[in-house]
Amino acid sequence: MFFANTIVIASHRRSGMQWTIDALRNNSPDINDSYMSLEQMEADHDAAVPLSKFRRQLLNMDGRVLISVHDLPAADSWQGLDQRLFVRAVLQHSPTIYVHRDGRDVMVSLYYYMQSFSETVRYQTFAQFLRSEVALNGEESALSRPGYWAHHVLSWLQKDSLLALSYSELETDFESTLRKLAAFLQVSLNDGLRPLTTPGPKNSEPILDNVLGRLGVTRRRGAAPDQARLGKSGDWRKLFDKRDRDFFAREAGEAMQQLGYAN
Repeated sequence: MFFANTIVIASHRRSGMQWTIDALRNNSPDINDSYMSLEQMEADHDAAVPLSKFRRQLLNMDGRVLISVHDLPAADSWQGLDQRLFVRAVLQHSPTIYVHRDGRDVMVSLYYYMQSFSETVRYQTFAQFLRSEVALNGEESALSRPGYWAHHVLSWLQKDSLLALSYSELETDFESTLRKLAAFLQVSLNDGLRPLTTPGPKNSEPILDNVLGRLGVTRRRGAAPDQARLGKSGDWRKLFDKRDRDFFAREAGEAMQQLGYAN
């Protein structure tokens, strides 16, 4: 069964998923050059593919295959029953790397990113954006953006066979972090490790980001990613005022504490 070869890379959006994927693909001969995305099977995806095609592509890939997912681990977003069952099977049987980042930095990065394609967000202040709501799939209620981030984090951390990895670890201690990843996944590393100097998606434009961040991608090993805006840990201090900090703490304080981020 091909689940023996799959590795799930999960994260909330704008949290370092692409950097983690590229770090493994660029530095382990055991990892396939291509990767796949579970969101590719969502019915409302711009380039949706049927389950049969997804399975066939996965079966034809050699080595360990990275599979990315931004969704929640309950996998309720997939409308078809077969798709939901398949996604849940992948998540259940695959070792998982959950990449997290200080939720306040996530909010800032998401704000700038969404301004590039959302007219609504483009005219929002950061305070308005922070307090806007995100609806959960199949639920009448909604969460604030920090509340959804916290829900995402706490939901994924309950999964078995999971290694939680922080974005800041990749930023500040790349080699030892990569070796920790390799040990958890039981994959080998190249003799000469290739650090990634520019983390993030290959292009921040929405269409290309969908293609590279949500679809399976074949890209030359070692190709350097680039993006229009490169956020750094601690950027949140430039936009959060005291009311924003207090609001975020109320909505996401438990998740921040569990991940070890300072208030």
